[in-house]
Amino acid sequence: MGHSQRLSVIVPTHGRVDLFSKTLASIEAQTCDDFELIVTDDSAKPEDQQAIEAAVDQYRESTGRAAEYVFTSPRLGQAANTNQGMFAATRSVLRILHSDDLVRPGCFQWEIDQFERFPEISLLFQDCLPFHEEDEIRWIESPTLRLVEPADYFRQFLSIGTALPSGMLFTKEAFDGVGGMREDWSFLCDWEFFANLLLRSVRQREFAGYVTAGNYAWRLHDDSTTTTKWRQHYSEHAELMKQWRESLNEKDVDLFVSKADFDNFLLRGDLYRNKRLIQDVSQISSADFRASLPWFRSNLSASLQRKILRKAAPKVLKRQIRATLGTTKLKTGSTSNPSSPSEQDAITGDWVPDLVITALHGEPDSAPCRTNIVVPYDNSINLWPMRQNIAAAKKIRITNPNLNRFYQLTVSECLKYIQPDAEIEFVFHDNQHLTWFGLKAVINQVAAGRFELTYQSQNPREGTEKGFSKWSLRYRCLRADAPWHTEPMTGLTIGVLTLGDRMEELNELIDTARKHCDVPYEIVLISPHKIEAFDGHDDVRQIQFSERDDLGWITRKKNLICQDAAYSDIVVCHDRFAFTESFFAAFSNWGWAYGIAAVRLQLPDGKRALDWGVVRGENHSWCQGGLLNYRDYSRFSYVPGGVTLIRKSFWQQFPWCEDLYWNEHEDVELCRRIQRSGARISFFPGLMITSRDRWVDENPLIDFSDQQDL
Repeated sequence: MGHSQRLSVIVPTHGRVDLFSKTLASIEAQTCDDFELIVTDDSAKPEDQQAIEAAVDQYRESTGRAAEYVFTSPRLGQAANTNQGMFAATRSVLRILHSDDLVRPGCFQWEIDQFERFPEISLLFQDCLPFHEEDEIRWIESPTLRLVEPADYFRQFLSIGTALPSGMLFTKEAFDGVGGMREDWSFLCDWEFFANLLLRSVRQREFAGYVTAGNYAWRLHDDSTTTTKWRQHYSEHAELMKQWRESLNEKDVDLFVSKADFDNFLLRGDLYRNKRLIQDVSQISSADFRASLPWFRSNLSASLQRKILRKAAPKVLKRQIRATLGTTKLKTGSTSNPSSPSEQDAITGDWVPDLVITALHGEPDSAPCRTNIVVPYDNSINLWPMRQNIAAAKKIRITNPNLNRFYQLTVSECLKYIQPDAEIEFVFHDNQHLTWFGLKAVINQVAAGRFELTYQSQNPREGTEKGFSKWSLRYRCLRADAPWHTEPMTGLTIGVLTLGDRMEELNELIDTARKHCDVPYEIVLISPHKIEAFDGHDDVRQIQFSERDDLGWITRKKNLICQDAAYSDIVVCHDRFAFTESFFAAFSNWGWAYGIAAVRLQLPDGKRALDWGVVRGENHSWCQGGLLNYRDYSRFSYVPGGVTLIRKSFWQQFPWCEDLYWNEHEDVELCRRIQRSGARISFFPGLMITSRDRWVDENPLIDFSDQQDL
C-alpha cells in the first residue's frame, strides 16, 4: 500500500465558491495521487451547490483521483457538515481542510509520511501560515515535527487554545473512538473535538504529532466565523470549561497534579475567554456594538461589562470616525514569513542531531533538527513509545535536563534506549539544581560505564568564572543499558502471599487474572499449607512455606516466588488484591523497560490506596510517611509491600534482604538500596483494586513541587 492510499481528505463547504475553487486547486496540485477527496456541502443556494458539485466532477475527471460530493441538506452548520464527511471516509487516516484554506503541493505526502515514520501516533496537528493575500504565503518544505506528550500539552494549552481543523489529521480508529463533532455548537465544536482526540491519546498513552507552520495556510477574511461568531465563542467556551470541570475526574490522573493545578487550568481559561471577548468586540461595527448591549447585560458580569466599555468601545468609536472621514488603517506586518527565532538562534556547528528530546515547546536549541520529542520532565516521563526512534538515532540532543529537580529521572530515561556508538549531547545552563560537573556525576551514577565524554564546550575555569553559563557536553555510548531495560517480556508470574483463609478474595484475584491477562502467565501461591481448591489447576503452582511464621518471614517468601518464577516479569502481592483490565493493557504503551515499580491501587469506593509512597528518612528509624502525586518523585520514594511489580533480572541484582521480617521496613530497605545504586523506583499506571488497605489515613497526600524535594 502506498503512502497516500491511507488518506481521506474531508473538505466541508459552505458556499463561497470562489474560495473553494482556490482550495481545490491547491489539492489538485498535490504531488501524491491516490488519496480520496470527500467534499461535503451545506450551501443554501442551489447555484452554489451545482457549482461545487461540478468542480468536484471536473477535479475527478482531470486528476483520475477518487472524489465524492456529499449533499444532504442546506445550512447544516460546520459540525454536521464536517461529520458527514468524516463518517463517509474509508481510509485509515482522516484529514480536514476548510474550503477557504490552502495546502502546499507536497503537504499530503509529507503528512502521511509522518504516520508511517511514527505508526504509534494517532493524532497530528499543525500550526498555520495566516494570510490575507496568497502572495504573502511562504511555504516551508520541511516543517519541524514535535512528538508531544498529550497530557502535558493538554494541561498547558487546551483551556486557552486549540488546533485549527485545517491542520488536523487523525486515524480512523481514533475518530471511531471519540465520535464526531458536537453538532449543537457552531464555533467550539472543533475545539472540543480536538480535545477529545488528545484525551484519547492520553488514555492510550500515545504521543501526538505537533508540526510547526509550513504545510497549510489559514485565510483571514472579514466574514470568517472567527470574526462573526464571537458570542458563540464566549458562551461555548464557558460551557466547555464547565463540562471539563465536571467530567475530568480520577481516571485522568495524568493531567493534573492537584485540585489547585486543575483550578489554575480553568482559571487561565476564564481569563482567556474574557480577554478574547474584549478583542472580538473591539472589531465589530458601532451598530453591532449598540445592538449587542442587551446581550452584554444578560450574559456578562458587571466588571466585565465595564472592561468592555473601557477597552473595546473606544476602538469601535475610533474605527467609526475613520470610516466617516473616509480614512483607512494601513495593514501592518510583513508579507514574508521569516524563519522563527528558534531556527536563527540555534547552536551552530557541524554537530547536527537526528533527534532532540526537550521539555519545552518551541525549544530554540532544537534547530536545525526537524524531529523533536517533547515530554514533561517529571515522574510521568516515559519514552517507551519512542524507543525505536531513539535507538535508531545516531546523534541525540537533550536540552535543559536541569529544568527542575527531576534531573536524575530525566537523564536516566533519556539514556535508556540509546545504542552503542550513538552520540548524545546535553545542552543547558547551570542552575541551582544541576551544574555541568553535577551532570557528569549523575550520568556516572545512573549509567555507570555506559558512556564516555567526548566534548565539553568550555574549560572548567571559564565555566567557574562565568557562573551560571551555558554548556554543551557530548558523550558516546559504549554499551546497551541494563538487561531489565532491554530484555523482552516473556510473560507474567503472579505470586500471591496467602494463608489460604480468605478464599473469596483469593478466588477473585485469580479469576480477574484469568479474565484480563493477555500474555502468558502463571499463578504461584505461597502459603503455610497446600490449598486443596487449586490442586490440579494447570495455571496455578503452590509453594508450601511456614518457616519462622511467628516472625513473619515475608522477605524469604517474596524471594522464593521470584526465584521460582518462570517469566520475565513478576507481580508479588497479597491475596486482598484483584486485577483490572487496565493493569494488563498498560504494558502495551508503558512498556517493560523498568526494574521495580509500584502499582496504582484503589479501594472499592474509588479512593486511593497505599500505592506511590514515601518514607522520609534513610530507614534507620521510624519516619513519617505519605503519598506522592503520580507525577512526583522523591529520594524517599518506595514501593509499599502490598503489590510489587519487578523484573526477574532486576530481582537477581536486588533481592529482598532476608534479615528483615514483616513490618521492619523491608520494602523501604530494598528501595533505598536500589536508589543508592542509581536505579529508579518506577510507578506503573495499571490499576489494581484492594478490598482494604492499612495505614492509608496515616499517609497523607503530599503537595507536588518540581523545585524542592521533601
